[in-house]
Amino acid sequence: MNLASSRYGRMVKAVCSGGFARVLSSAIALISLPLAVRYLGAERYGVWATVTTTAVWINLLDLGIANTLTNQISRAYALGDQEDAARYLTNALALSSGMAALGGSAAAWLIPRIDWARLLNVSAKVSAAEVTNTVAVAVFLMLMALPCNLASKVLAGYQELHRSNYAACAGAVANLCGLALGVALHVSMPALFVMSAGCLTFANLVTLIVVMAFQKPWLMPRLSLIERGPIAELLSSGSSFFLIQVAAVVVFSSDNLVVSHYLGASEVTPYSVTWRMVGFVALLPALVFPALWPAYAEAYAKHDYGWIRRTFAMTMTGTVALHALCVSVLLLFGRGLIRLWAGAAAVPGWPLLLAMCLWALISGFMTVESCLLAALNRTRAQALLSIVAAGVNVALSLLWVRQIGSLGVIAGTIVSYVVVLIVPQTLIVRSLWRNELAESRVPAAWPSEISSQAG
Repeated sequence: MNLASSRYGRMVKAVCSGGFARVLSSAIALISLPLAVRYLGAERYGVWATVTTTAVWINLLDLGIANTLTNQISRAYALGDQEDAARYLTNALALSSGMAALGGSAAAWLIPRIDWARLLNVSAKVSAAEVTNTVAVAVFLMLMALPCNLASKVLAGYQELHRSNYAACAGAVANLCGLALGVALHVSMPALFVMSAGCLTFANLVTLIVVMAFQKPWLMPRLSLIERGPIAELLSSGSSFFLIQVAAVVVFSSDNLVVSHYLGASEVTPYSVTWRMVGFVALLPALVFPALWPAYAEAYAKHDYGWIRRTFAMTMTGTVALHALCVSVLLLFGRGLIRLWAGAAAVPGWPLLLAMCLWALISGFMTVESCLLAALNRTRAQALLSIVAAGVNVALSLLWVRQIGSLGVIAGTIVSYVVVLIVPQTLIVRSLWRNELAESRVPAAWPSEISSQAG
Protein backbone atom coordinates (compact mmCIF):
# COMPACT_ATOMS: atom_id res chain seq x y z
CA MET A 1 0.00 0.00 0.00
CA ASN A 2 2.82 2.39 0.86
CA LEU A 3 4.51 1.58 -2.45
CA ALA A 4 1.35 2.31 -4.39
CA SER A 5 0.79 5.56 -2.49
CA SER A 6 4.38 6.62 -3.12
CA ARG A 7 4.07 5.81 -6.80
CA TYR A 8 0.85 7.78 -7.09
CA GLY A 9 2.51 10.59 -5.17
CA ARG A 10 5.36 10.80 -7.67
CA MET A 11 2.83 10.78 -10.49
CA VAL A 12 0.85 13.61 -8.91
CA LYS A 13 4.01 15.66 -8.53
CA ALA A 14 4.90 15.07 -12.17
CA VAL A 15 1.37 15.85 -13.37
CA CYS A 16 1.12 19.05 -11.32
CA SER A 17 4.47 20.37 -12.52
CA GLY A 18 3.62 19.21 -16.01
CA GLY A 19 0.27 20.97 -15.72
CA PHE A 20 2.02 24.21 -14.91
CA ALA A 21 4.39 23.68 -17.81
CA ARG A 22 1.53 22.95 -20.21
CA VAL A 23 -0.54 25.90 -19.03
CA LEU A 24 2.49 28.09 -19.46
CA SER A 25 3.30 26.67 -22.91
CA SER A 26 -0.36 26.96 -23.96
CA ALA A 27 -0.43 30.57 -22.82
CA ILE A 28 2.78 31.18 -24.73
CA ALA A 29 1.26 29.49 -27.81
CA LEU A 30 -1.77 31.76 -27.55
CA ILE A 31 0.64 34.69 -27.81
CA SER A 32 3.32 33.33 -30.11
CA LEU A 33 1.15 31.71 -32.81
CA PRO A 34 -0.83 34.82 -33.80
CA LEU A 35 2.33 36.89 -33.41
CA ALA A 36 4.14 34.62 -35.87
CA VAL A 37 1.15 34.43 -38.27
CA ARG A 38 0.77 38.20 -38.39
CA TYR A 39 4.50 38.84 -38.72
CA LEU A 40 5.18 36.21 -41.38
CA GLY A 41 1.87 36.30 -43.24
CA ALA A 42 -0.26 33.33 -44.30
CA GLU A 43 2.10 31.93 -46.93
CA ARG A 44 5.36 32.33 -45.01
CA TYR A 45 3.74 30.96 -41.85
CA GLY A 46 2.54 28.02 -43.91
CA VAL A 47 6.17 27.41 -44.88
CA TRP A 48 7.18 27.79 -41.22
CA ALA A 49 4.55 25.28 -40.03
CA THR A 50 5.37 22.80 -42.79
CA VAL A 51 9.11 22.93 -42.10
CA THR A 52 8.52 22.60 -38.35
CA THR A 53 6.32 19.52 -38.64
CA THR A 54 8.38 17.94 -41.41
CA ALA A 55 11.65 18.40 -39.51
CA VAL A 56 10.44 16.02 -36.81
CA TRP A 57 11.22 13.23 -39.27
CA ILE A 58 14.73 13.66 -37.94
CA ASN A 59 13.52 12.18 -34.66
CA LEU A 60 13.54 8.86 -36.49
CA LEU A 61 17.34 8.89 -36.15
CA ASP A 62 16.67 8.22 -32.48
CA LEU A 63 15.86 4.63 -33.58
CA GLY A 64 13.52 4.22 -30.60
CA ILE A 65 16.49 4.39 -28.20
CA ALA A 66 15.07 7.15 -26.00
CA ASN A 67 11.82 5.31 -25.23
CA THR A 68 13.73 2.10 -24.55
CA LEU A 69 15.98 4.04 -22.17
CA THR A 70 12.92 5.06 -20.12
CA ASN A 71 12.01 1.41 -19.59
CA GLN A 72 15.60 0.40 -18.73
CA ILE A 73 16.05 3.26 -16.26
CA SER A 74 12.67 2.42 -14.69
CA ARG A 75 13.73 -1.19 -14.27
CA ALA A 76 17.12 -0.19 -12.80
CA TYR A 77 15.35 2.20 -10.43
CA ALA A 78 12.94 -0.53 -9.28
CA LEU A 79 15.86 -2.90 -8.61
CA GLY A 80 18.19 -0.25 -7.16
CA ASP A 81 20.86 -0.95 -9.80
CA GLN A 82 22.80 2.30 -10.37
CA GLU A 83 25.50 0.65 -12.46
CA ASP A 84 22.96 -0.70 -14.91
CA ALA A 85 21.32 2.73 -15.23
CA ALA A 86 24.70 4.32 -16.01
CA ARG A 87 25.50 1.60 -18.53
CA TYR A 88 22.30 2.12 -20.52
CA LEU A 89 22.52 5.92 -20.44
CA THR A 90 26.15 5.84 -21.65
CA ASN A 91 25.31 3.60 -24.57
CA ALA A 92 22.15 5.56 -25.41
CA LEU A 93 24.15 8.79 -25.50
CA ALA A 94 26.80 7.21 -27.72
CA LEU A 95 24.18 5.93 -30.17
CA SER A 96 22.18 9.19 -30.25
CA SER A 97 25.25 11.37 -30.70
CA GLY A 98 26.57 9.12 -33.45
CA MET A 99 23.27 9.22 -35.33
CA ALA A 100 23.13 13.02 -34.97
CA ALA A 101 26.61 13.32 -36.46
CA LEU A 102 25.69 11.06 -39.38
CA GLY A 103 22.47 12.98 -39.93
CA GLY A 104 24.31 16.29 -39.91
CA SER A 105 26.74 15.10 -42.55
CA ALA A 106 23.91 13.87 -44.76
CA ALA A 107 21.93 17.10 -44.31
CA ALA A 108 24.93 19.28 -45.19
CA TRP A 109 25.18 17.47 -48.53
CA LEU A 110 21.47 17.15 -49.30
CA ILE A 111 19.81 20.45 -48.29
CA PRO A 112 21.55 22.70 -50.86
CA ARG A 113 20.67 20.26 -53.66
CA ILE A 114 16.87 20.45 -53.22
CA ASP A 115 14.61 23.22 -54.53
CA TRP A 116 12.63 23.66 -51.31
CA ALA A 117 10.56 26.57 -52.60
CA ARG A 118 9.26 24.43 -55.44
CA LEU A 119 8.71 21.40 -53.21
CA LEU A 120 6.60 23.46 -50.81
CA ASN A 121 4.76 25.19 -53.66
CA VAL A 122 5.84 28.67 -52.53
CA SER A 123 5.14 31.69 -54.70
CA ALA A 124 7.79 34.14 -55.88
CA LYS A 125 6.82 36.51 -53.05
CA VAL A 126 8.88 34.34 -50.66
CA SER A 127 12.63 34.12 -51.19
CA ALA A 128 13.84 30.65 -52.15
CA ALA A 129 17.02 31.23 -50.14
CA GLU A 130 14.96 32.10 -47.08
CA VAL A 131 13.00 28.86 -47.38
CA THR A 132 16.19 26.80 -47.79
CA ASN A 133 17.87 28.47 -44.82
CA THR A 134 14.80 27.87 -42.66
CA VAL A 135 14.97 24.17 -43.52
CA ALA A 136 18.68 24.12 -42.65
CA VAL A 137 18.30 25.68 -39.19
CA ALA A 138 15.31 23.45 -38.39
CA VAL A 139 17.34 20.35 -39.27
CA PHE A 140 20.30 21.56 -37.21
CA LEU A 141 18.16 22.13 -34.11
CA MET A 142 16.46 18.75 -34.44
CA LEU A 143 19.80 16.96 -34.71
CA MET A 144 21.09 18.76 -31.61
CA ALA A 145 17.97 17.68 -29.77
CA LEU A 146 18.57 13.93 -30.29
CA PRO A 147 21.05 13.46 -27.42
CA CYS A 148 19.71 16.41 -25.41
CA ASN A 149 16.22 14.91 -25.21
CA LEU A 150 17.56 11.93 -23.26
CA ALA A 151 17.46 14.12 -20.15
CA SER A 152 13.68 13.87 -19.92
CA LYS A 153 13.81 10.09 -20.49
CA VAL A 154 16.26 9.60 -17.65
CA LEU A 155 14.20 11.75 -15.28
CA ALA A 156 11.05 9.92 -16.37
CA GLY A 157 12.68 6.59 -15.53
CA TYR A 158 13.42 7.86 -12.02
CA GLN A 159 9.88 9.30 -11.82
CA GLU A 160 11.27 12.82 -11.45
CA LEU A 161 9.57 14.38 -14.43
CA HIS A 162 9.00 17.59 -12.49
CA ARG A 163 12.66 18.48 -13.06
CA SER A 164 12.25 18.06 -16.80
CA ASN A 165 9.04 20.08 -16.70
CA TYR A 166 10.82 22.99 -15.02
CA ALA A 167 13.43 22.97 -17.79
CA ALA A 168 10.65 22.96 -20.38
CA CYS A 169 9.11 26.00 -18.71
CA ALA A 170 12.39 27.88 -18.85
CA GLY A 171 12.90 26.93 -22.49
CA ALA A 172 9.35 27.93 -23.47
CA VAL A 173 9.65 31.36 -21.85
CA ALA A 174 13.01 31.91 -23.50
CA ASN A 175 11.54 30.88 -26.88
CA LEU A 176 8.75 33.45 -26.53
CA CYS A 177 11.24 36.15 -25.62
CA GLY A 178 13.31 35.17 -28.64
CA LEU A 179 10.27 35.35 -30.92
CA ALA A 180 9.25 38.77 -29.62
CA LEU A 181 12.81 40.06 -29.97
CA GLY A 182 13.05 38.69 -33.50
CA VAL A 183 9.78 40.36 -34.52
CA ALA A 184 10.92 43.64 -32.96
CA LEU A 185 14.21 43.47 -34.85
CA HIS A 186 12.49 42.40 -38.10
CA VAL A 187 14.80 39.42 -38.54
CA SER A 188 14.53 36.91 -41.37
CA MET A 189 12.48 33.73 -41.09
CA PRO A 190 15.52 31.46 -40.46
CA ALA A 191 16.82 33.74 -37.69
CA LEU A 192 13.35 33.93 -36.17
CA PHE A 193 13.16 30.13 -36.20
CA VAL A 194 16.39 29.82 -34.21
CA MET A 195 15.40 32.54 -31.75
CA SER A 196 11.94 31.05 -31.14
CA ALA A 197 12.81 27.34 -31.07
CA GLY A 198 16.45 26.90 -30.07
CA CYS A 199 16.12 27.82 -26.39
CA LEU A 200 14.25 24.64 -25.50
CA THR A 201 17.02 22.46 -26.93
CA PHE A 202 19.58 24.41 -24.93
CA ALA A 203 17.47 23.98 -21.78
CA ASN A 204 17.40 20.20 -22.31
CA LEU A 205 21.17 20.16 -22.76
CA VAL A 206 21.71 22.03 -19.49
CA THR A 207 19.29 19.68 -17.72
CA LEU A 208 21.17 16.61 -18.95
CA ILE A 209 24.51 18.01 -17.77
CA VAL A 210 23.09 18.96 -14.34
CA VAL A 211 21.52 15.52 -13.84
CA MET A 212 24.72 13.63 -14.70
CA ALA A 213 27.19 15.95 -13.00
CA PHE A 214 25.35 16.93 -9.83
CA GLN A 215 22.00 15.27 -9.13
CA LYS A 216 22.89 11.68 -10.07
CA PRO A 217 26.67 11.52 -10.49
CA TRP A 218 26.61 7.73 -10.85
CA LEU A 219 25.08 8.30 -14.29
CA MET A 220 28.14 10.13 -15.63
CA PRO A 221 29.03 8.42 -18.95
CA ARG A 222 32.27 6.45 -19.09
CA LEU A 223 33.96 4.83 -22.05
CA SER A 224 34.34 1.62 -20.06
CA LEU A 225 30.54 1.29 -19.97
CA ILE A 226 30.16 1.19 -23.76
CA GLU A 227 29.42 -2.46 -24.43
CA ARG A 228 28.03 -4.52 -27.26
CA GLY A 229 25.31 -6.11 -25.12
CA PRO A 230 23.49 -2.92 -24.01
CA ILE A 231 23.85 -1.42 -27.49
CA ALA A 232 22.30 -4.51 -29.06
CA GLU A 233 19.48 -4.50 -26.51
CA LEU A 234 18.76 -0.79 -27.00
CA LEU A 235 18.59 -1.29 -30.76
CA SER A 236 16.57 -4.48 -30.52
CA SER A 237 13.99 -3.17 -28.05
CA GLY A 238 14.04 0.20 -29.74
CA SER A 239 13.15 -1.24 -33.13
CA SER A 240 9.46 -1.46 -32.21
CA PHE A 241 9.44 2.08 -30.88
CA PHE A 242 11.26 3.12 -34.05
CA LEU A 243 8.56 1.65 -36.27
CA ILE A 244 5.88 3.36 -34.20
CA GLN A 245 7.78 6.64 -34.51
CA VAL A 246 8.03 6.14 -38.27
CA ALA A 247 4.29 5.66 -38.47
CA ALA A 248 3.60 8.70 -36.28
CA VAL A 249 5.95 10.92 -38.26
CA VAL A 250 4.50 9.76 -41.56
CA VAL A 251 0.95 10.38 -40.37
CA PHE A 252 1.31 13.65 -38.47
CA SER A 253 4.19 15.30 -40.30
CA SER A 254 3.11 14.50 -43.83
CA ASP A 255 -0.25 16.24 -43.49
CA ASN A 256 1.05 19.80 -43.84
CA LEU A 257 3.40 18.72 -46.62
CA VAL A 258 0.56 17.12 -48.59
CA VAL A 259 -1.72 20.12 -48.09
CA SER A 260 1.05 22.54 -49.07
CA HIS A 261 2.07 20.60 -52.17
CA TYR A 262 -1.41 20.06 -53.60
CA LEU A 263 -3.37 23.05 -52.28
CA GLY A 264 -0.70 25.70 -51.68
CA ALA A 265 1.16 26.90 -48.59
CA SER A 266 -1.63 29.28 -47.56
CA GLU A 267 -4.01 26.33 -47.05
CA VAL A 268 -1.66 24.91 -44.45
CA THR A 269 -2.54 27.71 -42.04
CA PRO A 270 -6.19 26.75 -41.26
CA TYR A 271 -5.25 23.05 -41.21
CA SER A 272 -2.26 23.57 -38.91
CA VAL A 273 -3.99 26.03 -36.57
CA THR A 274 -7.06 23.82 -36.24
CA TRP A 275 -4.80 20.86 -35.47
CA ARG A 276 -3.12 22.92 -32.74
CA MET A 277 -6.48 23.94 -31.28
CA VAL A 278 -7.83 20.37 -31.25
CA GLY A 279 -4.52 19.29 -29.71
CA PHE A 280 -5.49 21.13 -26.55
CA VAL A 281 -8.08 18.39 -25.99
CA ALA A 282 -5.27 16.00 -25.07
CA LEU A 283 -3.73 18.42 -22.55
CA LEU A 284 -4.46 16.45 -19.35
CA PRO A 285 -3.70 12.99 -20.83
CA ALA A 286 -0.46 14.42 -22.19
CA LEU A 287 0.44 15.36 -18.61
CA VAL A 288 -0.52 11.99 -17.14
CA PHE A 289 0.99 9.58 -19.65
CA PRO A 290 4.68 10.63 -19.38
CA ALA A 291 4.41 10.05 -15.63
CA LEU A 292 2.27 6.92 -16.00
CA TRP A 293 4.63 5.16 -18.43
CA PRO A 294 7.60 4.78 -16.02
CA ALA A 295 5.20 4.06 -13.15
CA TYR A 296 3.74 1.16 -15.14
CA ALA A 297 7.27 -0.07 -15.96
CA GLU A 298 8.39 0.11 -12.33
CA ALA A 299 5.20 -1.63 -11.11
CA TYR A 300 5.71 -4.36 -13.71
CA ALA A 301 9.32 -4.90 -12.62
CA LYS A 302 8.06 -5.30 -9.03
CA HIS A 303 5.14 -7.53 -10.17
CA ASP A 304 2.49 -5.12 -8.84
CA TYR A 305 -0.07 -6.18 -11.43
CA GLY A 306 -3.10 -5.11 -9.37
CA TRP A 307 -1.89 -1.52 -9.38
CA ILE A 308 -1.47 -1.61 -13.15
CA ARG A 309 -5.00 -2.93 -13.73
CA ARG A 310 -6.65 -0.40 -11.39
CA THR A 311 -4.70 2.51 -12.79
CA PHE A 312 -5.39 1.56 -16.40
CA ALA A 313 -9.16 1.36 -15.77
CA MET A 314 -9.22 4.78 -14.11
CA THR A 315 -7.11 6.32 -16.86
CA MET A 316 -9.26 4.97 -19.68
CA THR A 317 -12.51 6.16 -18.09
CA GLY A 318 -11.14 9.60 -17.32
CA THR A 319 -9.53 10.08 -20.73
CA VAL A 320 -12.60 9.13 -22.77
CA ALA A 321 -14.90 11.31 -20.64
CA LEU A 322 -12.54 14.30 -20.79
CA HIS A 323 -12.07 14.04 -24.55
CA ALA A 324 -15.85 13.83 -25.13
CA LEU A 325 -16.42 16.96 -23.03
CA CYS A 326 -13.68 18.99 -24.72
CA VAL A 327 -14.72 17.94 -28.21
CA SER A 328 -18.28 19.08 -27.51
CA VAL A 329 -17.01 22.52 -26.52
CA LEU A 330 -14.85 22.77 -29.64
CA LEU A 331 -17.70 21.80 -31.93
CA LEU A 332 -19.80 24.61 -30.49
CA PHE A 333 -17.19 27.36 -30.22
CA GLY A 334 -14.05 26.18 -32.08
CA ARG A 335 -14.33 28.27 -35.25
CA GLY A 336 -15.05 31.45 -33.32
CA LEU A 337 -12.15 30.81 -30.96
CA ILE A 338 -9.78 30.24 -33.87
CA ARG A 339 -10.93 33.49 -35.51
CA LEU A 340 -10.17 35.41 -32.31
CA TRP A 341 -6.92 33.54 -31.73
CA ALA A 342 -5.18 33.50 -35.11
CA GLY A 343 -7.31 35.61 -37.43
CA ALA A 344 -9.72 34.97 -40.29
CA ALA A 345 -7.06 33.29 -42.48
CA ALA A 346 -6.81 30.44 -39.96
CA VAL A 347 -10.53 29.63 -39.62
CA PRO A 348 -11.33 26.09 -40.90
CA GLY A 349 -14.46 24.89 -42.61
CA TRP A 350 -17.01 23.13 -40.40
CA PRO A 351 -16.34 19.64 -41.89
CA LEU A 352 -12.59 19.96 -41.18
CA LEU A 353 -13.21 20.92 -37.55
CA LEU A 354 -15.68 18.05 -37.11
CA ALA A 355 -13.24 15.52 -38.58
CA MET A 356 -10.40 16.67 -36.35
CA CYS A 357 -12.63 16.45 -33.27
CA LEU A 358 -13.51 12.88 -34.22
CA TRP A 359 -9.82 12.08 -34.52
CA ALA A 360 -9.25 13.52 -31.02
CA LEU A 361 -11.69 10.98 -29.57
CA ILE A 362 -10.07 8.09 -31.44
CA SER A 363 -6.56 9.20 -30.52
CA GLY A 364 -7.40 9.49 -26.82
CA PHE A 365 -8.63 5.90 -26.67
CA MET A 366 -5.62 4.55 -28.55
CA THR A 367 -3.10 6.49 -26.45
CA VAL A 368 -4.28 4.97 -23.18
CA GLU A 369 -3.65 1.50 -24.55
CA SER A 370 -0.37 2.50 -26.21
CA CYS A 371 1.01 3.85 -22.93
CA LEU A 372 0.54 0.47 -21.24
CA LEU A 373 1.99 -1.51 -24.15
CA ALA A 374 5.03 0.78 -24.32
CA ALA A 375 5.74 0.53 -20.60
CA LEU A 376 5.58 -3.27 -20.71
CA ASN A 377 7.68 -3.34 -23.89
CA ARG A 378 4.93 -5.21 -25.73
CA THR A 379 4.97 -3.17 -28.91
CA ARG A 380 6.02 -5.47 -31.74
CA ALA A 381 2.55 -6.15 -33.16
CA GLN A 382 1.49 -2.56 -32.53
CA ALA A 383 4.55 -1.34 -34.43
CA LEU A 384 3.83 -3.46 -37.49
CA LEU A 385 0.16 -2.47 -37.50
CA SER A 386 1.12 1.21 -37.16
CA ILE A 387 3.33 0.99 -40.24
CA VAL A 388 0.49 -0.56 -42.25
CA ALA A 389 -1.92 2.11 -40.97
CA ALA A 390 0.53 4.86 -41.92
CA GLY A 391 0.88 3.49 -45.44
CA VAL A 392 -2.88 3.31 -45.87
CA ASN A 393 -3.19 6.82 -44.45
CA VAL A 394 -0.74 8.34 -46.94
CA ALA A 395 -2.41 6.57 -49.86
CA LEU A 396 -5.87 7.79 -48.84
CA SER A 397 -4.61 11.32 -48.12
CA LEU A 398 -2.99 11.61 -51.55
CA LEU A 399 -6.17 10.31 -53.18
CA TRP A 400 -8.71 12.37 -51.25
CA VAL A 401 -6.82 15.70 -50.98
CA ARG A 402 -7.38 16.20 -54.72
CA GLN A 403 -11.08 15.39 -54.38
CA ILE A 404 -12.22 17.06 -51.15
CA GLY A 405 -9.25 19.26 -50.19
CA SER A 406 -7.65 19.30 -46.74
CA LEU A 407 -10.61 17.38 -45.29
CA GLY A 408 -9.37 14.37 -47.25
CA VAL A 409 -6.06 14.42 -45.39
CA ILE A 410 -7.54 14.06 -41.90
CA ALA A 411 -10.17 11.66 -43.26
CA GLY A 412 -7.36 9.41 -44.46
CA THR A 413 -5.91 9.36 -40.96
CA ILE A 414 -9.23 8.48 -39.34
CA VAL A 415 -10.18 5.71 -41.74
CA SER A 416 -6.75 4.07 -41.79
CA TYR A 417 -6.38 3.92 -38.03
CA VAL A 418 -9.93 2.75 -37.37
CA VAL A 419 -9.67 -0.03 -39.93
CA VAL A 420 -6.10 -1.19 -39.35
CA LEU A 421 -5.02 -0.44 -35.77
CA ILE A 422 -7.72 0.07 -33.14
CA VAL A 423 -9.31 -3.39 -33.02
CA PRO A 424 -6.07 -5.46 -33.06
CA GLN A 425 -4.45 -3.21 -30.44
CA THR A 426 -7.46 -3.57 -28.14
CA LEU A 427 -7.34 -7.36 -28.50
CA ILE A 428 -3.64 -7.32 -27.52
CA VAL A 429 -4.43 -5.37 -24.35
CA ARG A 430 -7.25 -7.74 -23.44
CA SER A 431 -4.85 -10.64 -23.90
CA LEU A 432 -2.49 -9.01 -21.41
CA TRP A 433 -5.29 -8.87 -18.83
CA ARG A 434 -6.09 -12.55 -19.20
CA ASN A 435 -2.47 -13.73 -19.19
CA GLU A 436 0.46 -11.63 -17.95
CA LEU A 437 -1.40 -9.11 -15.79
CA ALA A 438 -3.79 -11.48 -14.04
CA GLU A 439 -3.40 -10.67 -10.33
CA SER A 440 -3.24 -14.34 -9.39
CA ARG A 441 -0.57 -15.18 -11.95
CA VAL A 442 3.06 -16.01 -11.13
CA PRO A 443 5.23 -12.93 -11.90
CA ALA A 444 6.48 -12.73 -15.48
CA ALA A 445 10.04 -12.00 -16.51
CA TRP A 446 11.16 -8.76 -18.15
CA PRO A 447 11.58 -9.19 -21.93
CA SER A 448 15.37 -8.80 -21.74
CA GLU A 449 15.52 -11.46 -19.04
CA ILE A 450 13.58 -13.82 -21.27
CA SER A 451 16.11 -13.24 -24.06
CA SER A 452 19.03 -13.85 -21.69
CA GLN A 453 17.51 -17.07 -20.40
CA ALA A 454 16.86 -18.24 -23.94
CA GLY A 455 20.48 -17.54 -24.82
